[in-house]
Amino acid sequence: MELPKILTASFEESLVLLDDSMIDYMIKKGDPKQLYKRPILSILLVLPVIALLYGMTFLYYHHDPNSPLPIPTINFLPQWLFWVFLSMWILSIAYLRKYSILYLKQVKYHVNSNSFIIWLMIALNLFFLTFFFSSLTILGVIVFFALVTIIGYLVARSKLRALSQQLFQTEQINNKLDDLMDKLIKFLMKYGWVAVILVVLWKFIFPGTAGVRTDFIGFISILAMWFTMDIGIVVAECYLFLPYLLYGYYKYKYPEDYRIWEEKTQIEWYGKKYFDKHIKGTTLEEKGEKQK
Repeated sequence: MELPKILTASFEESLVLLDDSMIDYMIKKGDPKQLYKRPILSILLVLPVIALLYGMTFLYYHHDPNSPLPIPTINFLPQWLFWVFLSMWILSIAYLRKYSILYLKQVKYHVNSNSFIIWLMIALNLFFLTFFFSSLTILGVIVFFALVTIIGYLVARSKLRALSQQLFQTEQINNKLDDLMDKLIKFLMKYGWVAVILVVLWKFIFPGTAGVRTDFIGFISILAMWFTMDIGIVVAECYLFLPYLLYGYYKYKYPEDYRIWEEKTQIEWYGKKYFDKHIKGTTLEEKGEKQK
């Protein structure tokens, strides 16, 4: 894994990240200004998901008699764990508030979103594990997570290698996995909404198909959905969040270089509040430039 190496690029080398189509997409279309400018909108969006996560902690005590799964014997998602994760997420948001720099607002929002997705992924895995543990047995659980880990490692290694080659302009290795994932993500971002509409229409026209099968086929279907969800989140982390957050890391590492590159004044770049508190009247203030 080449994670430490991709953090050592110079400013000039980091500029090649702007050629990454995923980063370009996140910069131009992934900037939720209305959400981080109006925190109430973010709260309204995230509260239902937090309520769902809290509600999942009670399902251990309400076993469906028609379920193909036996009554769970171990609760891997106790209520106290929900409060631990919620507290950690809130503390991470509070910690990032100290980086009150205008050019980092979008990056901070995506860091908070990413940490929430990781919490959601862990909670869903513990939820499924609670109900599947008895059926899969310890051996089955080990095999399941071993497969997820191996595939996740291959996907992460492929993307890290591609980013390293991109940053340091090393010889490009024909990476079929990286090319496939790039094409797949672009396709889903472009046409994913069509699939959602088709599913909604199918459920509306054929409401009888909305139920979950309670036989062996239903068991395998849910297990496959769980596996696909894990791999999907790993792919999203590696191909959407990782490149963009790496770009945000270099903006934080070389703020003045990126400011000059984007041809912005210090107030436009840092924000008036940060400029007045940390830059104005110090050696960092750029002389001879009219700050608006």
